Amino acid sequence: MFSNEIVWENKETFGCEYLKCLITDTAVLAESTVVYLEPSSPVQIDYQIEMDRSWRTKHVNIYSKSGQSLRLTSIKSGKWIDQNGTVMTELEGAIDIDISATPFTNSLPVNRFDWKPNQQRELDMVYISVPSLEVSKMKQTYTFIGSRGEIRVFNFQSPGFESLIFTDEKGFVVDYPGLFERKY
Repeated sequence: MFSNEIVWENKETFGCEYLKCLITDTAVLAESTVVYLEPSSPVQIDYQIEMDRSWRTKHVNIYSKSGQSLRLTSIKSGKWIDQNGTVMTELEGAIDIDISATPFTNSLPVNRFDWKPNQQRELDMVYISVPSLEVSKMKQTYTFIGSRGEIRVFNFQSPGFESLIFTDEKGFVVDYPGLFERKY
C-alpha cells in the first residue's frame, strides 16, 4: 500500500488543490479539494475517484460548494452511467476522465500505459468542466517526449490547447506550465 499527499498551486488564477491518493494491491483511490477564484466568485469542489490498479476509472464523484454534484460510473470499459442510472451513450469509448480544475486527472493516462520515448497516444476522455460540471467526450493526445532524470515530459494536446506536462516517476504532475505547480 502506498499513500501520497500532494498540494498544487493554481497558477492561472489564485487557488490550490490538496489531494490524497491511496494505492493498494487492487485499487487507486483519490480524494481531493480544489479551491480557486473565478472572476465573479470563489469555487470549491471536492472529488473522489476510484480506479482499478490499472488506473481505469470505476467511479467519480464531484461535489461543488454551490450545491451541484455529479456521479459517473464506468459499467464496463468505455461505457458510463450517471447518478440516475442512465447510460451516457455520448461518452461511449472513453476510458479516462479529465476534470478541468485539476492536474491529477492527467495522471490517469500517464499511469495506465507503459511509455516509450516519442510514443503518441490519442485518447477519448470524459471531460468534466468545472464549475459547471458539464460532461462531454473529448479527444486528447499525449506524446511521451522522454525523461530528464526523475522527471518525465509529455506533450499534451486537446482541441485548441497544447502544453508540456512534467511528471514525477510515479506519474503525478510536478509542473503544468502556466496552470499548475506542485508545492508539496
